[in-house]
Amino acid sequence: MTSSTTPFRSAPVGYGFHPTDEELVNHFLKLKMIGGYDHVVSTIAEVNVCNYEPWELPGLSAIQSNDPECYFFSRPNYKYSKSQRANRTTGAGYWKGTGRDRTITAKSTGEQIATKKTLVFYNGRVPNGVRTNWIMHEYNPTFSFPNKRDFILYKLKKNPDDLPAFDEGESSASNVDEEDSQLRAQLESFSGIDEGDYNLNSALHFSN
Repeated sequence: MTSSTTPFRSAPVGYGFHPTDEELVNHFLKLKMIGGYDHVVSTIAEVNVCNYEPWELPGLSAIQSNDPECYFFSRPNYKYSKSQRANRTTGAGYWKGTGRDRTITAKSTGEQIATKKTLVFYNGRVPNGVRTNWIMHEYNPTFSFPNKRDFILYKLKKNPDDLPAFDEGESSASNVDEEDSQLRAQLESFSGIDEGDYNLNSALHFSN
């Protein structure tokens, strides 16, 4: 199993890649779907994420750096040929949705451009899977245009071992303890960055 994008061997010292949700969808994902912009979107590798275990994916990232997050384009993977039910099973386990889906909108127009789902990886098989600290955000585009190519964008991170991943049903604001609230805040934005602090030109930046 190979990815279609050769990973960079290493990133320059001080390299950081921190696009906002809107930039991920309205720039990188949209250009990938249009096609012909591989030189622009080459910072994100094209990988079938469910062909690999989560701990294998960072090595397939187009950017090899010290950043805790990595990003991937992936073709939709369905359980059945005539169904749009997602297949998120890997050889060692499965990805399970948790919490509520979020809506990503374009700030300039207010138009909905994607839904964002949080996934947690479980080792084993349903119903006896063991929850891990591997987390993915799945961005499903909601815009459409002629001759588009179907892609989904993923943002992957492993939480520290002392922070448990929360399960479905624990996303309600009520009946949650402080630890769950802190974890939820991390899941909302892996790197703890306020999206308003960045624009497209700052998605790629280098330290002095």
